[in-house]
Amino acid sequence: MARMGMDVRLLERGQVGQFFRQFPRHRTLISINKVHTGLSNPETKLRYDWNSLLNDDGVLFPDHSKKYFPNADVYVEYLEQFGGLLGDRIVENCEVTRVSSDDGLFTLTCADGSTHRARSVIVATGVSRPWNPEIEGWDLVDQYYDFDTDGAVYDDKRVLVVGKGNSAFETADALIEHAQAIHVMSPNPLKFAWNTHFVGHLRAVNNNFLDTYQLKSQNAVIDASIRKVERNNDGTLTVTAGMEAAEGHDIVLTYDKIIACTGFRFDASIFDEDIRPTLRHMDKFPAMTAQWESEEIPGLFFAGTIMQCRDFKKTMSGFVHGFRHNVECLVDFIADRLGTAPMPSDTVPMQREALADVLIDRFSTNAELFLQPAFMADAIILSGPDAGKRLRGVPMAWLREQADLRKHGVMALSMEFGNFGDSPMHVKRQNTLQGDHADPFIHPVLRIFRGDEVAMAHLPDHLDSDWRSAAAKDAGAGTVQEMTYDGKLQSCAHAARQKLIEVLTQHDIGQPARATTAAR
Repeated sequence: MARMGMDVRLLERGQVGQFFRQFPRHRTLISINKVHTGLSNPETKLRYDWNSLLNDDGVLFPDHSKKYFPNADVYVEYLEQFGGLLGDRIVENCEVTRVSSDDGLFTLTCADGSTHRARSVIVATGVSRPWNPEIEGWDLVDQYYDFDTDGAVYDDKRVLVVGKGNSAFETADALIEHAQAIHVMSPNPLKFAWNTHFVGHLRAVNNNFLDTYQLKSQNAVIDASIRKVERNNDGTLTVTAGMEAAEGHDIVLTYDKIIACTGFRFDASIFDEDIRPTLRHMDKFPAMTAQWESEEIPGLFFAGTIMQCRDFKKTMSGFVHGFRHNVECLVDFIADRLGTAPMPSDTVPMQREALADVLIDRFSTNAELFLQPAFMADAIILSGPDAGKRLRGVPMAWLREQADLRKHGVMALSMEFGNFGDSPMHVKRQNTLQGDHADPFIHPVLRIFRGDEVAMAHLPDHLDSDWRSAAAKDAGAGTVQEMTYDGKLQSCAHAARQKLIEVLTQHDIGQPARATTAAR
């Protein structure tokens, strides 16, 4: 933002990277850090680097750690280095206690009495308030944010972990070598990230505990709703719960320790009542537009994990590797509105074969469309004086709102998953180029708008997610060169290119090759 001519100040309640100084409690991140990719394109490498923040200074997390699942303390070191790029624009230990507004000018009052004023405010405070399910006796339960992580405390104890997310299983896994018995309980059935492709669901790195349950090693996963928690005379805790899988069936259990890993929600208490944002998704996140702006308060924007209000449990806006691309686009939206810089764009060729080559390269090398499937898109204007103008990495929902843009005809390019059926480990493919149905694994999707959406086409998926020819790839990179399509073994690159040209021709997009081909 500073490089776009905006005056920027960051107010941090604690120190840079404060969240990661405390979480995750057992200090292993679930965001991958794949260093050895065989790739040289910096943008493509971000597909497998889920921790680096976007910058032009080459400050990248893989320079700090080679661990695939790195330690959170190392990530704090990285964030401190990144914070150094911003210099005195960051004010640490500055807790904002009140946000007010008068005639479009926001005033932020801090705990030390200082005030800051701005026309635009970006709230990136995350979700900081523990979720309270309003269960009788909940005050007897230890909370994830401050429970004692010393394993010896749980030696030979019976422990209930409430929740079925990654924090719950991270905690349960850490206690396996200590606790007598561990139960993981919530009313909702367990969801696996490899099934849903939502990385907030249970990741394999945290699911070792399931072995101990299925192989009957004194541990269990229970689908049940806690009705009440009671303290017994001997200090133990009794839990009464209703079983979800058996209607009318209650269960009463005794534990020595209960740890709640039930998540957090947005703290809206710092806002004056007249500008307090409406909350969504069980009051976890502030309501926001497709530009991540408050639905009610112009100039109040949201960034970071709370951006997931727009794609809750669908794509990756709740995580660094997703919201870093959202934030880049948010900055562009704000700069364009303030007049300090127009929305960035470039121009692509509108000759079909050349356009197909550009699209193949983009699908094969981009990060934001790959990491934000069906959420972020490129938009290419198809006619009029701006024909060939491309906006890269904008929200699909925002694009659908731009009637003035779509009236000239727009082609939206995204990458999306299809339907995996019953098992993601045994997936049936069409082996066709017809594009009538989506391949299950991530693949390119084209949507054509002429006013409304008039057509959609799917390209086949690719094991390497790289549809370029071997000559266009890094030496030694990639594995798949040919596959069977429509009963014929073909070059993947040739098949994808021909499919693209077919779609462009079918919908009269771009100009065909000039008469040189016919003359020849």
